[in-house]
Amino acid sequence: MKYMSRAIFEALNVLHEGGYVHTDVKPSNIFVNHRKDQSEVRFSDVQLGDFGGSYHQESEWAKSGTPIGAPMWSSPEVLMELPWNTATDIWSFGTMVISLIFGGDFNIFRPKTARYGDEDYNVEVVQSQFRYFGPFPPKIKEIVNDETYKSVLYLMHLNPPESMTPFRLVTEREVVKEDKQFILRIMKID
Repeated sequence: MKYMSRAIFEALNVLHEGGYVHTDVKPSNIFVNHRKDQSEVRFSDVQLGDFGGSYHQESEWAKSGTPIGAPMWSSPEVLMELPWNTATDIWSFGTMVISLIFGGDFNIFRPKTARYGDEDYNVEVVQSQFRYFGPFPPKIKEIVNDETYKSVLYLMHLNPPESMTPFRLVTEREVVKEDKQFILRIMKID
């Protein structure tokens, strides 16, 4: 897991140094070659693929907040159609790491009721993001339009602090301490 994470982080670093955003970091865009020997590291090579939707962070797409990537793997700013940059890839990377830790087809932000394409799909994803990694910072009012701010207030009303299930409460039985600390560092709604 650490070998794979480091390889993807290094690929993102190269991309980000040039000001580019991958926009679609998710498990199906990670390609691996399995080792043939009995090494502790399962993979001989790990690559980040599918750069077809990559954009420069100064592009009109990024500055205008054009939705990109798969919503379940996207950052809050992408789902709220706010300007995005390389930080959105780091959020997607964190979402992917959480999914790989838990295994299978798990995604912490998978909507419970809405199906992909439903009007409420993105709202349910943002609601889950808020529940696990919120609250939104006070500065949100300064960076969003009135309609988006009303949506944020609605999410906060739907999810009062006592109903939130922050990821920081995950036990060491579920996720080892150093992995949990790493995830909490990169998965901030700020």
